[in-house]
Amino acid sequence: MRRLALTPAHRRLALQLALLGGIGLAFLAQRDPVAVAGGGGGCFEENECTFKKPNFMIVLDYSSSMSEPFGMGQTRWEVAVGAITSLMTTNGGYFQENMHVALMRYGHDPDPDGDGTTIPMDMSGIVDGQALDVNWYDPESPDKTYFECNGQDIISSLNATPPPLCPNGPGNCSGIGTWTKGALDHAKVVIGQAKVDHPEDVVPGQERFYGLMVVTDGAWTSQVGFPQLDPPQDNPSLTASDLYDNQGIPTYVIAVADAADLEFADELAAAGGTTESIAADNPPELFAAIGQVVQDIADQVIVPECTAGLPRVMVLLDASSSMLNVGDLPGEPGETGWDRARSALASGNNSLFDVEVDNVGRPVEDLIHLGLTVFGGDAPAEEKVLVQYGPCMQDNFGWALDPSTSCEMPGCSDPWGGPSITWTFKDGSQVPPFFDQSTRSHMPACLPSGLGICQGSGTYTHRGLDLVFDNLLAYQVNPPDIYPTDDTTQYVNVLITDGQYSGYSTDAQVQGALEVMFDAGVKTYVIGFGDGLNTPEAQQQLANMASWGSGGQNNFFDADTQAELETALGSIIEGISFDPCCAFNDCSENPEPTTEEPDPGMGTTFTSSTTNGDGTSDGWDTDGDGTSDGWGTADDTSTGWDTDGDGTSDSGWDTDGDGTSDGWDTDGDGTSDWGEDNADGWDDGPDGGTAGDESGTAGFGFGNDAGLNGRGCNCDVNSNQGPWAPLAFLGFGLLGLASTLRRRDRE
Repeated sequence: MRRLALTPAHRRLALQLALLGGIGLAFLAQRDPVAVAGGGGGCFEENECTFKKPNFMIVLDYSSSMSEPFGMGQTRWEVAVGAITSLMTTNGGYFQENMHVALMRYGHDPDPDGDGTTIPMDMSGIVDGQALDVNWYDPESPDKTYFECNGQDIISSLNATPPPLCPNGPGNCSGIGTWTKGALDHAKVVIGQAKVDHPEDVVPGQERFYGLMVVTDGAWTSQVGFPQLDPPQDNPSLTASDLYDNQGIPTYVIAVADAADLEFADELAAAGGTTESIAADNPPELFAAIGQVVQDIADQVIVPECTAGLPRVMVLLDASSSMLNVGDLPGEPGETGWDRARSALASGNNSLFDVEVDNVGRPVEDLIHLGLTVFGGDAPAEEKVLVQYGPCMQDNFGWALDPSTSCEMPGCSDPWGGPSITWTFKDGSQVPPFFDQSTRSHMPACLPSGLGICQGSGTYTHRGLDLVFDNLLAYQVNPPDIYPTDDTTQYVNVLITDGQYSGYSTDAQVQGALEVMFDAGVKTYVIGFGDGLNTPEAQQQLANMASWGSGGQNNFFDADTQAELETALGSIIEGISFDPCCAFNDCSENPEPTTEEPDPGMGTTFTSSTTNGDGTSDGWDTDGDGTSDGWGTADDTSTGWDTDGDGTSDSGWDTDGDGTSDGWDTDGDGTSDWGEDNADGWDDGPDGGTAGDESGTAGFGFGNDAGLNGRGCNCDVNSNQGPWAPLAFLGFGLLGLASTLRRRDRE
């Protein structure tokens, strides 16, 4: 027989118990019912979950030996009742909210040939050897509906049950035997009836999980209560084996006190498919053993079938030059529409990432994978995916939209009202702050206009929409391994624009781009931002886009101010549904950048685009004149990006020498990286950096390393505790759990 392995979670448990041990044993001594979540309020019913709740039965030994002392001034029965009570209440009732729970007690049958036989002097309700105190449902009800969140029924039943008979006093308790096979036989009948009454539980591929947990302190007996371990036909392993081999129903065995050293317990567990029993020599081991069983079931079943993952939202931000103007003049830094949009999206106190989702109680950054795309002019093409869909991207958004990130000296001190802006695209995974995910920076152009306002970046709305859709298709085909998706994953777009697209895009181009995405299941919300959209023509254009992007369902949001933009973003988030059974992120614990080891490029000096060997930044000098050819240079030879040597802008980067723009090539293979297996935009493996979580671990909601945060139906479970959190057992720490929580080696 083995004991529980001392996992890191158990080490934390032992430490917590030790620290809290001085508080005392008050909890275990109390017998009053504990309030738990009922069927409503905080109780998540099964139709709110993405998995079928397991039907789990506690099969509790009610033999007289359970009234023997078990340490801490309590009997085995009292400690078992306390442990099961805590199981129902710990972590807000996690266990009873995520499983259908039944309770059976068992003893023996004094008259095998008769029906309705009770045990002499026993007043607990055992008949013919068992008492099914709490079932999963009422078999007599017309609809046979499962009881939801019935932990209080379990607690009330245990509190109403007298201790097992012990007429001769401690040390010599007798009167009720341990006919374990009879209990398992009866459990088999109950399970069979449940499957008949609920045919949906046996649909191939959608079967409901059934499990039994036997808590016993002694060797099994015959039907009449003696002798022990005889006759062979009363061996409970026969039934456990039948349940496991023919129905896949496991039997977990917790061997308490005297049973801890008996081979029969391991035999029963092995027959029931759980390999070996879990020994519990003392109260804290009993508590930990029950926790081990619950954890095992959670690992197998309650990890949500969250194959769709968290919603994906792409923000498409207008990067036209008008975003830098305030009225008829270039705005001061910090006062422009671009600055206010950046604040509303990421850098302000009430940003999109900070919006609290009321029905979930978590901020947006924990619940959504956000991406960021911009659009502006067409020569060179300014539409760019700055941030790919991902969790905890607030810092990435803020950096990508910060004008000081993109501008190059000397055009950074007062770029809007002074000289033309010299700027570059940069990748924040290659330059400080060395994000784990590839993050591109961008800002609108501000070229001399003769009118005093910024110009240079147009409003080619359809180009931005086309890029968003192309990026989405590539992402769907090849999502990051650590953030899988499926056909039910939600995708939403949020278009923020401050001007009309007239003269840049046609109605047909914009309508076609929006409608093709809506037909693909992607709704686009439209926000008109700023006070430059108050004309009838502009209002009609916004209304048209909102209608095209929603199948005629939505109107646009009108946001003249930053506060109104923040309100509009919050309203959009309220319209997104969140699967209560998906695990969420905790960006307060895991913000970008996430790795503690250096990322690629860390510790090196990055000089932006020095092309002429003079050691100074040239922006992009593509024509060899020694000056930057990006926008805003003072010479007359500015060419945007000339990658093929013809002296004109080529709308992007030509990385393979074919004279056309190739998008982002960060891994050196000469092709655009979005959607590639080896792309470094999203790093899924050990070849450099990590994506979202630590290297080599699964993303939240898709692996056991995510903890229990969000597992099952109740997503409020503390991620640092299992469903068997120790807080209800404050006094156990004095018993040295860390030294006893182990598995006993087989002899």
